Amino acid sequence: MNHSVLGFTEEGLTRSLSYSGFVLLAFELVKSLIVEPIKLFYRDTTFHSGPFKSYEHDVRSRHKNEFEACLLYLRDFMNAIDSDDMASIQALRKHRNELAHNLPKHLHSLDIASHRELLERVDRALFKLSNYRTYMEIGNDPEFRGLGIDWGTVYGTEYMIFKEVIEKVRVIQEQEP
Repeated sequence: MNHSVLGFTEEGLTRSLSYSGFVLLAFELVKSLIVEPIKLFYRDTTFHSGPFKSYEHDVRSRHKNEFEACLLYLRDFMNAIDSDDMASIQALRKHRNELAHNLPKHLHSLDIASHRELLERVDRALFKLSNYRTYMEIGNDPEFRGLGIDWGTVYGTEYMIFKEVIEKVRVIQEQEP
């Protein structure tokens, strides 16, 4: 039965709230692949030579906002993402912030299907980040080099969860009238 509550159908309200929750979760997964690994890399480490100096110098000096600084670091210093990836991640962040801060306003008019391309772009960017991070953490270990692993296809736990979230969003998008 499709009851209407304050102009919402149960199905429509459930779809909008589910989608919004998935977007918030997706962004937190993206953030966990961006900020924390970089902070961990620099934590309790002193570099005496080479390209790395300190977290403050290499990362935080790039932007006053830590998330922005980490994105710039990944793009410009580590070459782990490109400008398109960065733009996709920023677009997800903007979409997430709009939903998180103005959800009641969007419940009636949330066009979930219109965000399909954004989520696909973020999916590509997040795969690149996860692949890069997995290779840096595991693939550089000489123990794994001769095993015939296709390092271009590996990814970590965050991306695995993100893939599940994206599949749920696709189901919600397909249900949209």
